[in-house]
Amino acid sequence: MISFLQKYKRFLALMMAGLLCTVLLVFGNSVFQPTLAAGNGINVIIMIGDGMGWEMARAAAVAKGAPFYTSGKGSGLSFQKLSGYGLVTTYGTTIQGNTPENPIDQPHLTGNSALDGSNLITGASPVRPNFSFQPTPFNPGNRADGNSLEDGNLAGYEINKGGPVPWVPLTPANSGTYDKDYIKYSYPDSANTATTLYTGVKSFNNAMGVDIYEKKLKTILEIAKEKGKSTGLVTSVPVSHATPGAAASFVNRRSKYDSVYDPSKTNQDSILQQTLLNFKPNILLGGGHPKDFENRESTSTAEGVFKYTYITEDTYQHLKNNPKSNRYGYTFLERGPNAAKTLLNTAAKIDPNKGGRLFGLYGARGQNGNIPVSSSKGDYSLTGLDNFSLYSSVVKAGTPDTCPSGQIITGTAGDCVPVIDAAGNPIAPNAPAPDTVRPLAPGETDASFIAKEINENPTLADLTKAALTVLGKDKDGFWLMVEGGDIDWAAHDNNMDNLIGTMNDFDKAVQQVISWVDNHGGWSKNLLLVTADHDHYLTLNDNFPSKLTPNPDPNQSKGLKYNAKDITFVKHNPTDAGHFWGSDPNYKYLWGSHTRRIVPVYYQGAYASALTRKLGQGFEITDSSGTYSVPGVRGVVDQSHIFQAMKTAITNKPVN
Repeated sequence: MISFLQKYKRFLALMMAGLLCTVLLVFGNSVFQPTLAAGNGINVIIMIGDGMGWEMARAAAVAKGAPFYTSGKGSGLSFQKLSGYGLVTTYGTTIQGNTPENPIDQPHLTGNSALDGSNLITGASPVRPNFSFQPTPFNPGNRADGNSLEDGNLAGYEINKGGPVPWVPLTPANSGTYDKDYIKYSYPDSANTATTLYTGVKSFNNAMGVDIYEKKLKTILEIAKEKGKSTGLVTSVPVSHATPGAAASFVNRRSKYDSVYDPSKTNQDSILQQTLLNFKPNILLGGGHPKDFENRESTSTAEGVFKYTYITEDTYQHLKNNPKSNRYGYTFLERGPNAAKTLLNTAAKIDPNKGGRLFGLYGARGQNGNIPVSSSKGDYSLTGLDNFSLYSSVVKAGTPDTCPSGQIITGTAGDCVPVIDAAGNPIAPNAPAPDTVRPLAPGETDASFIAKEINENPTLADLTKAALTVLGKDKDGFWLMVEGGDIDWAAHDNNMDNLIGTMNDFDKAVQQVISWVDNHGGWSKNLLLVTADHDHYLTLNDNFPSKLTPNPDPNQSKGLKYNAKDITFVKHNPTDAGHFWGSDPNYKYLWGSHTRRIVPVYYQGAYASALTRKLGQGFEITDSSGTYSVPGVRGVVDQSHIFQAMKTAITNKPVN
């Protein structure tokens, strides 16, 4: 027990921090939490909308009937009711050299670690010759992967080039300096941004819980476990994907999803094996099931086609055959009849205080391992269709000589500007051709296929409820990450219908958490942060609300008042569709990947002031080579500050 005087001093310090916070303009109100006894009982929940930039939230809010707001936090979604709000930088590192033989005078690339890559095993390659980390000057380069010959190993973010807020991407922030393509350059991926959120350290694209030297970092999940807390990872996409995986692995490539278990190895060098064997979160729930993983055609048997991408056949068969007694120590569930009910009933029986752990593996057929995807009508009419078919049918790779338009999209290494007609509609060979074929089993119809997928897979809200049911039993508190990963997949495909549907699913999960908080200690015992790992390049035109189609009965469409079917699958020019992707308002389809644009964070609860007071501040990066100071960006925080806020709530100790 700490002394009364120590408690009193701590309380006064927090009160002074609270007075300081009230003068900050960008951030909202905060809830302060006095120091509690060891094992403080605080629950920390971070919810990540993968690729959920400010425009994505606005599109979903408007679809739910909210006003078409033009700045600030906005309204209409559950997380927009949280008292705290701010903007966050998301950049990573950029390192020179793409071959080990001759790194001098080669470009800086975002996918490079400080090692030369001559050995594929994490951390086994030598350091690149003469490498020394330089946090400044910022070095974004001139292409999506960086491609810079300048000095500096952080991509950074400069307001005079990228803009001070994300809702004016095509409005000059400072005449003469603004560059509408700037946010495309050196964009981050979900691996390095998740690593920063979980460790506070900037790293390279592909980095999963490792620094630029491919050395293991301590994640927030491990810190929570050290404090006696239970931990959990929940996602709508494969459990070995970047966002969940970076919290519970230490590998140099995000594509190291799983490997065949080898008891002779202390390090399996794969995401799923390290998650299950080393980090052992109490909850691991999400997609990645191998059944009809990406089958594009009807199947010849009821069993379907199994493809082991996110989980090896060895791992899957071992768990399937040993669901209650396996080498990993998990209770294993998978997609099957009445999946949501089975999951919740099982969760009620798992006790984390006795070491109980639950692994649920789900995924709709034909959807690359994701759980069933919703549409903007609130239904499952898109379930079973390919997540990546719209943008890829319009924009194809090439060179200026081979592209039908004769042009390459600015910022890409070789994506063709699509051929369009006078109205801006893509035309052959760039006519949009979204997927329409499901992997139907013999005798199955589209309707019966969808019904089966809904029955055999929980929703993200179901997964979240199950996680809270288990983790909430730990009196010492817990740390939980919930990801709406399919938001990112919709944005990659420039698919507004998918985007609004997946955003709504994510918001339902947020509401599940808020309702749970209300009944389990309130905001003095819980910290909730809702943010994105990175943005894409979406712009909503002023006519966007008028281009949406009313849903006949919002009660039958998960609260969505309007849908985007027409402006996704029929209207293919920016004027008629009311939105566009990329930096040219004349093209609807001109960017299918991430950007470095700042993203929103919404938050409330215990120790929320730990984030509020970081506004505009710099931060320190401590990795295996030393500690470096990085300047802050005016008016915003960085993802490393979100890590610091979570750590403060878990440990009761402020992080500098």
